[in-house]
Amino acid sequence: MMLLHLIKKDALIIKKYVLIMTAAAVILPPFMLWRAPQYTGVLGFMLSAIFCVFMLLQYVSLKECQFPKAATLLCTAPYSRRMMVLSKYFFCMTTYAVCCVIYGIETFIVPGLGTCDIKLFVLMFFVTSVFIGVYLPVQYKFGYEKTKLAFFVVIMASPFILPLLMTMENVNPDFLSLLSPIPAYGGIALLSLGILAVSAFLSMRFYCSADLA
Repeated sequence: MMLLHLIKKDALIIKKYVLIMTAAAVILPPFMLWRAPQYTGVLGFMLSAIFCVFMLLQYVSLKECQFPKAATLLCTAPYSRRMMVLSKYFFCMTTYAVCCVIYGIETFIVPGLGTCDIKLFVLMFFVTSVFIGVYLPVQYKFGYEKTKLAFFVVIMASPFILPLLMTMENVNPDFLSLLSPIPAYGGIALLSLGILAVSAFLSMRFYCSADLA
């Protein structure tokens, strides 16, 4: 229950940005289908997931940096530092899940957008987990100001890197179709959760040793 309160707190302090990113998650897949029909709506979904997760996380971090005493006050309440760290991971994964739901609904509405593919969702979950798994511990270690540049690099580079990766012959997710679906998708999902677990452990260690004064 406390974790839900912290996630709700993050959503409320950036509520206007939540609405903007929700609109972006709706618009990007059809827009990229129009601009790059060879990728159907897959590229749009991938970009919307990266943009929404990272932009909302960045807005939360920015607000916390602007009001540092808020974290100190939360720590004096029944919210532990570990719980505050975990809420960030759940916030990111909730954002990703919302992007999946939006894209899934759009595939039934927008012709040519593609199908609601569990393979795509699992692979993008892995990509998101890797990004979050690296970024959050680094941010908790060095602070928002020193790591915000890395965020802008990811955001600015992703529209160029993702299409390049999708056109590379060696980067083909269809190899998963050669494997039994449950072990393949389950293994990737477990690996993603393992990355998040290790990342959360490191983030909690860094944040618990940080001086909030």
